[in-house]
Amino acid sequence: MNNRNEKKGDILIVDDIPENLQLLFTMLTKQGYEVRRVLSGKQALNVVKVEPPDLILLDIRMPELDGYEVCQRLKADETTQNIPVIFLSALNETFDKVTAFQVGGVDYISKPFQLQEVIIRVENQLNLLEMQRKLEEKNKELELVNKELEAFGYRVSHDLRNHLNVINSIIYLLSKKHGEKLDNVGLKNLKILEDESERMAEIIEDLWRLSESKSNYLDISLESFDLSGVVRKIVDRLKIKMKEKEKIVIIESDVYATGDEGLIKIAVENLLDNANKFTNKTEQPRIEFGQLQQQDQTVYFVKDNGVGFDTKKGNNLFTPFQRLHQEQEFPGTGIGLATVKRIIELHGGEIWYDAKVNQGTTFYFTFGE
Repeated sequence: MNNRNEKKGDILIVDDIPENLQLLFTMLTKQGYEVRRVLSGKQALNVVKVEPPDLILLDIRMPELDGYEVCQRLKADETTQNIPVIFLSALNETFDKVTAFQVGGVDYISKPFQLQEVIIRVENQLNLLEMQRKLEEKNKELELVNKELEAFGYRVSHDLRNHLNVINSIIYLLSKKHGEKLDNVGLKNLKILEDESERMAEIIEDLWRLSESKSNYLDISLESFDLSGVVRKIVDRLKIKMKEKEKIVIIESDVYATGDEGLIKIAVENLLDNANKFTNKTEQPRIEFGQLQQQDQTVYFVKDNGVGFDTKKGNNLFTPFQRLHQEQEFPGTGIGLATVKRIIELHGGEIWYDAKVNQGTTFYFTFGE
């Protein structure tokens, strides 16, 4: 491609009538375009192979190879298939518009040529081409960023595992060498450290698997498991965070789900952690987990009677780092619900909510069949 900083675009005109070539050449060069001219379809194909233009103006009625055939050959070649082709046709010629678009044409210009029409149609296609190129460049940049993030995620995961191994070693030494010196409270706290370290290892592993995913192509493990049992274990851990406030926690029994247990555990834990956090200032806090049936589909829910929120402000609720409450009032990172949504969508499900200010929030979610 020629220097686009000096020229608005590189255009190849293909027409077997020299007068038409000269007319279009004059029109377009005056507008700042770089223009090349050939008299036949064969010449056009040869020129395009050597130096592809940005746009081709292609006459339909030509000897040997007509415009339709030339366009078909261009679109069949990977190196030229993305070059936009505008057909040229006289008003008195039989012009099959359907065929023109079927073989890959993007537009057409009628003869005799009107300057304004030619310029507008050419500019439209070159603008579209420029937008496409910019989009391709952005996609390449995003691919590079994604690769860098993958490498960063791997490094972080590796480093966190190393630090956890050190912590686990210290816990083990404390338990084996000094366990007899600890009273019941000390042993209980040591057990909490051990359990939390194990849980952290699970989270690192599951989040690493999640970060590896490409859109919906994560190879997740689909197995049926006791979701009620998972919720009970999460609530047992959350009781440490519940401080001195007594909270009513209702867990429906015999609730089963099919999906990747590790990832779903992360999603549900985020929802329950939010329910716990946002009921800390409620006088009689209540958290509930269960299921219901809607149109032959199982819908799971996590419900609380906490501070709630105005649903009119919830448009970006599942966007990373978006928060509806002040950090000083309710600490958090703002990525929990984004993670929840991604995990549920990876399972082919949906998540939505119902909330009222000072009356609580209910999150409903499903998993695909």
